[in-house]
Amino acid sequence: MSETIRSVRIRDTARRSSPKTHVVYEIEIRAAVRTWTIWKRYSEFEDLYKKFIRLFPNHTPPVDLPAKHFLQSTLGSPVLIEERKRGLEEFLQNILSDQDDRWRETDEWKEFLAIPTGKPLDALSMYTSESWLDGFNQAQAIAKDIRSLINRRQTHIGHSEVAASHNCSLQAKKSLTLLNSRVASLEAGLQGLAKGSGRDGLMMSEGELRRRTDMINDLKDEKDTLQKLVLASRPDIHNLSSASSVDRNALLRQPVRQRSSPQLGRTNGNGPAANSVTGAVKPTSRRVFGNVSATPQETEQTRGLDNQGLVKLQQSAMINQDAHVEQFSAILNRQKHIGMAISQELEVQNNMLQELDEQVDRTTGKLKHVSKKISSIK
Repeated sequence: MSETIRSVRIRDTARRSSPKTHVVYEIEIRAAVRTWTIWKRYSEFEDLYKKFIRLFPNHTPPVDLPAKHFLQSTLGSPVLIEERKRGLEEFLQNILSDQDDRWRETDEWKEFLAIPTGKPLDALSMYTSESWLDGFNQAQAIAKDIRSLINRRQTHIGHSEVAASHNCSLQAKKSLTLLNSRVASLEAGLQGLAKGSGRDGLMMSEGELRRRTDMINDLKDEKDTLQKLVLASRPDIHNLSSASSVDRNALLRQPVRQRSSPQLGRTNGNGPAANSVTGAVKPTSRRVFGNVSATPQETEQTRGLDNQGLVKLQQSAMINQDAHVEQFSAILNRQKHIGMAISQELEVQNNMLQELDEQVDRTTGKLKHVSKKISSIK
C-alpha cells in the first residue's frame, strides 16, 4: 500500500547544463511519517500530463500546465521561471486536493513523485543520470551535517554539557543510518546506470562511470570515518593510544591546522608526561602550560577538561583570535580608506586655495591698473 501524501510544493529551482542547459524544479513531498524531495524538469511535467490525457480521454486534469513562451526564452528570465514554478505547483496541488482521485491512483502519478508502493525497491533502475547526482549531493549534505554534529558534541563535552552532547550523538546516529541507506542505494543505482538499466535507459560512458565511482568511494570513506567518530565514546577519545588505526586515520583527515596544534600534555611532578596521542604516563591533576619549569597554572576553565578538551579549548581560542584579527584588519582597512579620502579631500581643498590665491593676485593687479587710470583722469 502506498503512502498517503499530505502536501506537495515546489521549493526551489536550479539550472542544469547536461545534456543541454535547462531548468529543474525541486519538489518537496510530505507524507505521514517522512518527507523527501525530487527534481523534475518541465518536459517531465508535460509527459505526466499527456499520460493523464491518454488514460482518461474524457476527463482532463483539474488544472492545465503553465503554457510555454515561444516569443521569449524562459531559461533566461527569472520572472518567467518563477511564474512557471507557481503554475507547476498549482498543477500538483490541485491534483492532490481534487475530490476525484483517479489521477492520484495511477502508477504514473506515484512514479512521478517517487511514492513508495510497498513493492521491493529496485535501486538498479530507480535513478536517471541527473537524479543520481541529486541523490549524491543530498548524501554529501547529510555527511556534512553529521560532521557538524560531531564537532558540536566535542564542544559540549569540553564544557561538560552531558545532555547536549548526548543529544548530538543521537542526531548523528540517526543521520548516519540515513547516510548508510543512501550510499547503498547510490552504489546500486550506479551499477544500473553502467548497464543502461536506469530510468532513462542510457548507458553511461566509461569515463563518467570512473568519475562517479571515485565520488561514491570517497563518500564511503567519509561514511566509515564518520561512523567511527559517532560511535566513539569519551574514554575512547581521551585514550587515543588504544584507538584503532581507523581512528588515527580519522585524526589525519582533520584540517592541517588542527593536526599541527600543539598537544597540551600533563606532568607527574618530575617532568612533562607524554601527550594525549602517545600517552604512556597516567594523567594527573597537575598540568603545565608552556614552559615546564614554570609553576602549574590551573584555572576554573581548564580544571574540568581532559587533554582532548584542552586541545579543543586551545583551538577555540585560536579561532576567536583569528576572528579578532580579521575584525582588527577590517577596522584598519576602514581607517586606511578614511585616510585616503581625507588625503584626496585635502588635495582638492589645496587646489581650490591655490586657484583662489591666483584669482586674488589677478584681481589685485586689475585693481592697481584701474587705480592708475583713475589717478590719471584726476
